[in-house]
Amino acid sequence: MNWKIIRKDVEALRKNLVEIRHDLHQNPELGFEETRTQGIVRMWLENHGYSPTDSAGTGLIADLNPRKDGPTIALRADMDALPMDEGGVLSYRSIIPGKAHACGHDGHTTILMGAAAILARHREAFAGNVRLLFQPAEEGVRGGGATVMVAQGALEGIDEVYGLHSWPGWPKGELRVAAGPVMAQVNTFDITVRGKGGHGSQPQVCRDPIVAASHLVSAIQTVVSRGLGFEGGAVVSVCSFQAGTTHNVIPDEAVLSGTIRTFDEATCERVLERLREVVRGTARSFGVQVELEIDSGFPVLSNDSACAEVVARIGKQVMGEGAVSAKDLPMAGGEDFAYYAQNRPSAFFFLGAQLEGEDTPVCHHPKFDFDDDLIPLGIELFLRIVADRLA
Repeated sequence: MNWKIIRKDVEALRKNLVEIRHDLHQNPELGFEETRTQGIVRMWLENHGYSPTDSAGTGLIADLNPRKDGPTIALRADMDALPMDEGGVLSYRSIIPGKAHACGHDGHTTILMGAAAILARHREAFAGNVRLLFQPAEEGVRGGGATVMVAQGALEGIDEVYGLHSWPGWPKGELRVAAGPVMAQVNTFDITVRGKGGHGSQPQVCRDPIVAASHLVSAIQTVVSRGLGFEGGAVVSVCSFQAGTTHNVIPDEAVLSGTIRTFDEATCERVLERLREVVRGTARSFGVQVELEIDSGFPVLSNDSACAEVVARIGKQVMGEGAVSAKDLPMAGGEDFAYYAQNRPSAFFFLGAQLEGEDTPVCHHPKFDFDDDLIPLGIELFLRIVADRLA
């Protein structure tokens, strides 16, 4: 493929794609609610010669050359927004209260739309098929949209899967990818401390759940620092503490919620074992009842070594030798791309978006916005991966 011509084609699409991205940003939809987004993507695909089919309710699958012999490479983009309010003063900020594209999925969707358009113009150049996976519900929905798409056959006939994510925590112009674990296994926990409430002036006749839960917060910090060795490999955070309703009543109950991030099964089991021990010990020490509930989330996202090497090699061709590394990987975030990686050789990579000299808002920040400069870069990386695998 003539990459000078391809880049001109991408640049010609840029204005239209940016407008689409801004429109998606302004009209965010939560997981399994992406009907408007689905309609926009469907029309785009049909206008470029695809025959998309629904998947996971509000997702789409489209094949470039469905009847062509040879390998099939899948490219994935997530489409959903977060249940949060957007801050800032963007002209295209969210118009829907409590919903915001604060993780860049509007940009990921736009990148895959752009790649789809260019692929359609050159479909005869590839010795195989490309499957486009426009996935709903990556953010916080139990199991994620990926599990539904996999269960409905999205990976049938697929040889490899590739996905990307913008990452403002790393410098713009850098690509990060690694073989093996790159994102964490996710578990969540809810702890309910039940004591005996009463008047705030008479704690001696109460079993104060707030005091017990406060000690529990501190004790949980030792699960990693004193439960694991020098190698670490886990993050445990209490992210919610709810108790009481007024200034002079000791409540009957306090509730803690948090997250656990690990990168291998043995470490995960050790962390859960220590958490249970801490909970039981605190209950005995304070004479309260403590109920612990643990919910399993996304598994470890582990990149296939050969697929990761493909991304690294192509990244160096496009961005330069020094722009590609495995620095700061794995990270403790979670991603349901892990379900694709469990079923097929896959690679998930990150495009830096941190502006030099600026405190760029990170993912899930109220003022986060996807960097439109990553659209042509992401398109070219996807296209080169396809050309490499289906040459």
